[in-house]
Amino acid sequence: MRSSRIALSIIVLAASTALLTIPVKPQLNYLVGLNMEVEFMDNGVARVTLKQHPFDASGRSLISNSEVVERVISEQDSTLSLILLFFTTDPSKTLYMVHSQSELDPDEQVFCNTGTPGVMETLNGAVTLTVDIFLNTTSSLIPLGGDVYQVVVTDYFTLTDPRSWIDVMDFRFTGSVKLLNFTVDPTWAKPPIVADTTRLQWLNANEADAPDNYVLTLRIPGVVVSSIPVRLRAEVSEARFSNATSSLQVSVRNTGDDEGVFIVVLIEEGFEQARKISLKPGREASIRFPVHAQDGGELVVKVFGGGEQLDEHRLTITVEKPVSSKPLIISAIGLILMVIGGFIILLYLDEKLKEHPPSEGFNPF
Repeated sequence: MRSSRIALSIIVLAASTALLTIPVKPQLNYLVGLNMEVEFMDNGVARVTLKQHPFDASGRSLISNSEVVERVISEQDSTLSLILLFFTTDPSKTLYMVHSQSELDPDEQVFCNTGTPGVMETLNGAVTLTVDIFLNTTSSLIPLGGDVYQVVVTDYFTLTDPRSWIDVMDFRFTGSVKLLNFTVDPTWAKPPIVADTTRLQWLNANEADAPDNYVLTLRIPGVVVSSIPVRLRAEVSEARFSNATSSLQVSVRNTGDDEGVFIVVLIEEGFEQARKISLKPGREASIRFPVHAQDGGELVVKVFGGGEQLDEHRLTITVEKPVSSKPLIISAIGLILMVIGGFIILLYLDEKLKEHPPSEGFNPF
């Protein structure tokens, strides 16, 4: 009976240990190839189609993985918000109409870089979303006189995360809309592979190639311009340096009454980085920057919105010495040896009891 209890104890402990070490299946991570087509139509309507194709870290297509495709489709609201941010700093005041919901189109194709430097490839199938945006309700439309306007299209992905960008940006000009001129920012970004009066197309193999801003000068008859001045306000609510990842986490809070897009800039000696975030009034969001400064280096965080600087925060880097993990390892080994030793003693005593069982009926009293 004692032997059975000991064996049962060993089994229970082993099972408990197994439960602690069995890995839980994580949610599948994936990357997404992004192609955007923008058709500028009469009366200042931009029809935007975003094509997405998921693939894994090895560059293998996941378009046949129903779980991943459903996740991409289910994120339509977030995707729509990102599309609007290409054209406006205030999505809440932008008029738009979803032309076609997110859906899998097996006949579409996405041209993108899947990991091999400088190599673009065609992936069959895409999750597509099409939305009509009324440019006269966005901050991207700037009147230049008569029927001539400047339209600034900002690649929200490159300003949000340096590892993301639009692989293909394709502008079409239809009806009575005419392309008069175009530039890009930064100026060193690669030029378009197609450039004529009816179409501009960029193939961006990496983030360095991709323009942050596409600046188009267009003649668009029939646009009725109406604008409401917006005063954005925001502050850096927290800036925390992580020694473990050599990165700075910055939290920004929208302290104003309007939803808007804010540009957060990190300045350190020899480096300058920018991220773009969208915040509703009273909301806060955190972004992370890799840090290159050494111990004692100064970091400057600036927040911009509505064409002006809204806040500035300075801090000095303090690099902590790494804590040795040897004491923890030694403690863990000691604990394991104690448990094993305890089991050995219990088994030894059990065997001794079997060899010399107590006499039946023995009563010392």
